[in-house]
Amino acid sequence: MGDAQSSETTEMRAAIRRLSLHPYSKYRIPCPRFNEPFELLSFSYDGQRKVRFDDSELKYYFPPIINPPPCLLDGIDTQIRRDHSKNEHIDGLLTALTRRYSYAPNEFQSDFVMYRGMITRIFVTPYSARDSWAMNATKVGSTIYIEDAPKSQAEEQSDFEQKMTYTGYKFETLCLLDRPTHQLRRDGLLDSALLSRSNTVVDTNREYCSVFRTRLGSHSIISGAEVDCIDQEKPGTAPNRLYRELKTSGILDSPRKLEMFERHKLLKFWAQSFIAGIPTVTVGFRDNDGILHNVEDFRTQDIPRLVKHKQGMWQANVCMNFAHQVLHFIKKYVVEEGPEMQYRIAYDSTSQEVQISALGKLEPFLTREFLARVARP
Repeated sequence: MGDAQSSETTEMRAAIRRLSLHPYSKYRIPCPRFNEPFELLSFSYDGQRKVRFDDSELKYYFPPIINPPPCLLDGIDTQIRRDHSKNEHIDGLLTALTRRYSYAPNEFQSDFVMYRGMITRIFVTPYSARDSWAMNATKVGSTIYIEDAPKSQAEEQSDFEQKMTYTGYKFETLCLLDRPTHQLRRDGLLDSALLSRSNTVVDTNREYCSVFRTRLGSHSIISGAEVDCIDQEKPGTAPNRLYRELKTSGILDSPRKLEMFERHKLLKFWAQSFIAGIPTVTVGFRDNDGILHNVEDFRTQDIPRLVKHKQGMWQANVCMNFAHQVLHFIKKYVVEEGPEMQYRIAYDSTSQEVQISALGKLEPFLTREFLARVARP
């Protein structure tokens, strides 16, 4: 009996489970239920990437000064870059959950734990079918933990892509204040604070993160997301309703560019903001020289309607139903428990399939503290 069970386990590990992206028609059904995200707690990453349980990195939105038009490449040589060679796994999220568990242990019955970026990646796959991706997963108890798989050198950004990425960070600095507007105005500091934003050094180590609980259909999820800013002082309940996403895009000076913006950029903007319950996306439009030409606000709930009746565009229900099906697929095949046992979840753009394969027993990517206090196998 033991040999038979061992043989069955070996066979399961060797198998590649497959979920086809097609046909799309199976996803063109009413949307699964999606619960408004409920913030469990928040934290800051300081300049040394240390987790601090405070609002020190929470920033406040005030529209950027665009007359004269600023250059979003200014200061690129003095930026402070986060060291991406260090794999942080999902350590920050787990550190936050460990803290929350100490005073609210009953909140941790969840099917999945992962950062928002992983959910977004699944959401947009039906309309980003040429973009392969990979994640790693491990199951402890009844919860599946998912992290991004390490990227290869071939996936690193080109010089131009790095410059355009920098313009996004620079745009953020031109939109942010360290204190609420009314406090700065009261103290007579608003004008100087607004002018000083152009000299702020971009530091990609610093972040403010929200950890929240939500549900997509039958799947409960605990996730974490970087928060760019908030519109006013943070309230005690539903702070996500005041959060705001900041994005950049190339100027839309041709019908083709508008089509690409609506088909690809707006899809990702919507998915990211929808998943975290963030109601507003502010987009700065710049040219290839980094000059900021205009700024526009998009209401997250209105974005799907902007593209609804346009040919070849995306549909929110397809994204949500596909994600719901993928999470069900993961539950079905990520079954062997234990923090050392890991699985690879990957989307292959050639076959247009989501594939799950067992990687076997590896060094756990869950932190020791989290395993000891929260996810005891």
